[in-house]
Amino acid sequence: MNIDAIGWATLLAVSVLSLSCQKQALEKEAPPFRIVATDAGFEAPDRLAAGLRHITMLVKLPKGMSADDYVAAVKKGSLFPEGALDYSGPGLTSPGATAEMWLKVDPGHYIIICWNDGHAKTTPVRPFTVEELGLADDRPPKEDLVLKLFDYRFELDGNLHGGTHVIRIETPGPNMHEVDFYRLHDGQTLAELKSWRKEKHPGPAPAEALGGALDSHDINRVVWLRKTFTPGHYVLHCEMPVTNAPVGSDLTHADVGMVREIEIKE
Repeated sequence: MNIDAIGWATLLAVSVLSLSCQKQALEKEAPPFRIVATDAGFEAPDRLAAGLRHITMLVKLPKGMSADDYVAAVKKGSLFPEGALDYSGPGLTSPGATAEMWLKVDPGHYIIICWNDGHAKTTPVRPFTVEELGLADDRPPKEDLVLKLFDYRFELDGNLHGGTHVIRIETPGPNMHEVDFYRLHDGQTLAELKSWRKEKHPGPAPAEALGGALDSHDINRVVWLRKTFTPGHYVLHCEMPVTNAPVGSDLTHADVGMVREIEIKE
């Protein structure tokens, strides 16, 4: 991929999301883009310059579809309202956790939306516009390792260890996938995490959600994630719905094996 030929957006999610632009020598700098995510909804500017910027789950709306139209379709049961395109995002984060991502955004109308725990139907979405302003890209840093999302497994090219890593995330698929990183609390297990997610959070969380990479309709889209890891037991988890599952089923990719445990040492 020729990075110089494409535009990107860098995403910093905190449960509060903070997006900023990296200064390029002799080139005009884009203004900061800050998103604050709370239980009541999102606060964000109305516009963002196209290119590589610091952005939560992004959805690009087709012509003629408003944010209200999208939400109405979701409330009727649609996971993927017709014509709207998922554009990835930094994934599920526990309060106070951060996730920093680089991804491409094209000009158009978008919304910021949270799909966790039914929030897509109850938490107001935040519309904004991406404009072609000719501003410099925020270039992703060189990756330390590559994570590939296959049907239905994670392949990691490189080793995770304590410290900060830049992870390039690709989706050979052929289906859409996502990845969330969890760090298990002491004494907790993968089985407890899977049960907690399946039962919609009964009791305290068995793990800290550290963000990840949400799905994109364009499976050729590449994103970069920068995370700092401390020693502990981690889980990679894909919660995309199984599209050919029986009607009314809540079967996810994790249910059919798309999870991976990793122990990170110093």
